[in-house]
Amino acid sequence: MLRFFLSRYNRWGLFGLAVVVVLWVGIPFFWNELYQANLHVINWFLIAILAFMSALLFWDVRPAQDLALGVLGLVGGFLFEAMGTHTGLWTYFTGEKPPLWVLPAWPVAALATARIAFVLDRFLMERAVNWKVLYWTFVLVFVVVMARFLWPSILMAPIWAMSAVGILVVVTGRAHRRDVSLMLAGMALGYFLEYWGTSRQCWTYYTGQIPPPATVMAHGFAQVVFARALDAMDWGVKRLGASWTVKARDASDQAME
Repeated sequence: MLRFFLSRYNRWGLFGLAVVVVLWVGIPFFWNELYQANLHVINWFLIAILAFMSALLFWDVRPAQDLALGVLGLVGGFLFEAMGTHTGLWTYFTGEKPPLWVLPAWPVAALATARIAFVLDRFLMERAVNWKVLYWTFVLVFVVVMARFLWPSILMAPIWAMSAVGILVVVTGRAHRRDVSLMLAGMALGYFLEYWGTSRQCWTYYTGQIPPPATVMAHGFAQVVFARALDAMDWGVKRLGASWTVKARDASDQAME
C-alpha cells in the first residue's frame, strides 16, 4: 500500500503545487480588503482543511483529466452557487449572488474528492457488496432529504433545471461502486467544509442548521455529476480521435493504473 501511494507522486505534482500557490495567494491578493476585514473567520480548522486538500493536489496528477475536472468544478460551482443564492436557500455574509471569491474552492474540492474516492474505490473493489443496490439506496435517501430541503423553492425555475440534471445523472449511472465511492468521499470532505462555513457564519442556510444534512449529501452527489460529465467528455474526445483520457478515475480501469 505504501508503494502504491509513493508511486503516485510524479513530476506533474509540481504543477499541482503551482496551482495551490496561485489559488491561496491569489484569493487574498484580489480580495485583499475583504480578506483583511474577515481574518477572524480563519482558524486552525480551516487551515487544516485547506492543507489537506492542497496536499492531495500533488498526488496522482493526471494533467488532461485534472484540467477537465477543474474546469467542470469551477463552472458547476458557479451554477450551483448562483442557484442557491438566487433562490434564497443560502446567503453569504457579503450578500453577493454568488461571491466570486468562493468559486476557486470548488475545483480544489472536486480534485481532492476525486483522489479520496479513488483510494476508497480501490479498497472497496474487493468487497462482496451489491453496489447497484447500495447506489440506489444512497440515491433514494438523497432525493428524499434534498426534496425536503428544496421544498420552499420547489416552484422556481433553477430548482427544476437542477432537478432535471439530477435525474439524468441518476438514471445514466453504470459505475455503481465508483459512484458510491464518490458520494462517500464528497460527503466526508463536504461535512468539514460545510461545518466550518456555517459555524463561522461565512454562509447561512435558510434552515439555520450547522450544517444541513442535505447540503452535506449534495457535496457527494455533485462529485457524481462531475464524474458523469467527465465520462461524456471522454466519449466525445475519443470520437474525435484523441488519445488522451479525461474520464473519471475508476480503480477497476487497468488502463489508468
